[in-house]
Amino acid sequence: MGITFQATVQGVPAQDKYQGQEYIGLLLVMLSFHLLTLNNATNLSVFQLFNQLPVYLPDWLLLTITDLGNGVTLGVITLCCIVKRPELLLRVVVASALSLILVPMLKQYFDAPRPAVLLETLNIVGEIRLKHSFPSGHTASAFLFAGTLFFAYQQRSIKLLAISFATLVGLSRLAVGAHWPQDVIMGAFVGLFCAASAAQLPRLTLNLRNHSYLLSFLWLVLVICELDKSFDKELIWQVLLLRWGLLCLAGLLILRQYHTLTLLGAKLKPLSPT
Repeated sequence: MGITFQATVQGVPAQDKYQGQEYIGLLLVMLSFHLLTLNNATNLSVFQLFNQLPVYLPDWLLLTITDLGNGVTLGVITLCCIVKRPELLLRVVVASALSLILVPMLKQYFDAPRPAVLLETLNIVGEIRLKHSFPSGHTASAFLFAGTLFFAYQQRSIKLLAISFATLVGLSRLAVGAHWPQDVIMGAFVGLFCAASAAQLPRLTLNLRNHSYLLSFLWLVLVICELDKSFDKELIWQVLLLRWGLLCLAGLLILRQYHTLTLLGAKLKPLSPT
């Protein structure tokens, strides 16, 4: 007799009018900042303000914070969340697919120069990039993650924490000299748009065993991607420690879930006739 225990995906909770208002308010705040940064002088002033942070903060800290928006690092963090909230899996996959289409397309279309091209004096921490500045991919990924949590939870504390996390990643892109403020704001728009679009998907019913297999596959893909990137000489050991530490944590969570599923299967299995 097979295991019939399943997880019924309820999807995101019913969105009340207050949650909708909060989301619209968040978009209006982003729009206000975007309008401000359309002015070149304001855009430059905001960039120079946050680009002074390397003077006061160690490079490893800024690089570690900005790496939280990296595809592998944030992918592993998201995977850890999906272990606890399996109903987010489809939404994350769809939102990520949208982001992988929109961000490169916008980067190629605008082909905007990065600060290192236009400014003679600035602080650059980490890799020097010269083109495809608009929008910020790291920020888009961070706000996609934050937007997914925004629609998945009713608690305002979780929403605030998620948006603060994404904002910190966005500001770090200014600090390391990789992006302009308008790149960061548009990246936030793209991430929130992808998360909001994916949040409209219908309910699903997932078999827990298949869910564990799928998570294991995604974890393996992330491990392979990181193995390829770990040989990059520009990566500092703190970033490598963060990534591999998160990969180990995600692996343990998936293993624990599979072990729990195995125990449930043993309990549900009927006794053989004697």
